[in-house]
Amino acid sequence: MYSEVSIAGAHTEFGVMSLYGVEILLAAALVAGSLLDRKWWTIDQKRQLPVRLGAIVLVAAILGTAFADRSAFSLSMVTHLACAYLLFVAILIDRVSTKHVLFAFVASLIAPFILGCIQVFGGSSPASSWLGLAYRDAAQLGDAVFTADGERVLRAYGSFPHPNVFGGFLGVGLFAWWAFMAQVKSLPPAMGGVGGGLVNAIGTIIFIIGMLLTGSRSAFLGLFVGLAIVFVVKSIPSMKVARPAAAILGIVAVLGSLLASFYFTDLASSIRGGGVNEERSLVERVALYEDFVPFVAATNPVVGHGMGSYVLSFSDFEPGKNAFDYQPIHNVPLLIFAELGALGLLAILCWAASIDRINFSRFPRRDALYAFGMGNVVLMIFFFDHYLWSSWSGLALIAFVMAMTVRMGEEKEGK
Repeated sequence: MYSEVSIAGAHTEFGVMSLYGVEILLAAALVAGSLLDRKWWTIDQKRQLPVRLGAIVLVAAILGTAFADRSAFSLSMVTHLACAYLLFVAILIDRVSTKHVLFAFVASLIAPFILGCIQVFGGSSPASSWLGLAYRDAAQLGDAVFTADGERVLRAYGSFPHPNVFGGFLGVGLFAWWAFMAQVKSLPPAMGGVGGGLVNAIGTIIFIIGMLLTGSRSAFLGLFVGLAIVFVVKSIPSMKVARPAAAILGIVAVLGSLLASFYFTDLASSIRGGGVNEERSLVERVALYEDFVPFVAATNPVVGHGMGSYVLSFSDFEPGKNAFDYQPIHNVPLLIFAELGALGLLAILCWAASIDRINFSRFPRRDALYAFGMGNVVLMIFFFDHYLWSSWSGLALIAFVMAMTVRMGEEKEGK
């Protein structure tokens, strides 16, 4: 953390300017690879369009800082977007193995899972400045908890800033695990294979347990919708029918999620009954939607407030609240619209559409379907959380999912 913008002199996590060690490591690795081999950046022609459209998104975000309410802060957030774009491009490099990337992603969740178990069953976890871990305790106000028989039970954070973020990574990780196991050739058939085997089953159970411990409803919704749509598409005999069916089901899922996100309080209350924490969370989300329209209408909807500036700009628009009461709207498309304007949102939609088109063209290859499942996980999360756009963790997850969607299902499966 190298600087901070406060709200009326009070700290807000959405005003912190920071740079993560992994971002520095990523940039260093790419520079080192370029110096060692000039052809290191070779990317197949079929993957070039998403690369170019991604660059347009980045340029739009950079240009938007000129119109931002707080240009310096917005530029610091664009730095995270630039690093996410580098990660996206790096995974598309020809010599990068999709199997190795899948393994690295899945393996990276082992330590957070263990830490998450300690947090839930131990009730707390220590802080570590070197590892970027904050102190967590069920008795500490502000930490996310379950309420069981009147007692506070800490939700699993893992090494992430919030349980919902951890849940999203685990939801994507489950599809990544299945895709990796489908590519493994060295294990006996009884231990590997598609959707079966001892190791595959154990891994699946671990991921589901981890998701349960996070208590992330958006991640579970994404997983269920992803599984359902993949199952339906895979069950359609003709791929000429399956491809438009996938697009139609995706549109239905998006529209359903939009309606659910606008009427989230009534929907969730009828399903869960909820406790004090759940009810408070739902009320806060509804309030954010009620404030969104007048906030955006009072500003320039073409270029927005600048990336990362939603909370700070809204505190100027409606002053007088406590700093922790200001939150981004829990809907990524609306958040992007507010920060990058209509032009930025359009650029991102075109980028995503180019990737979906590649994915649909590869049905019914199994890796393409696994990638489609990953995409549906994050698609559902888009409408119920903001971290996919407001944090480095979320941007990195999007970069991974979209890059793997471009790569997985290619003719040379397992490359």
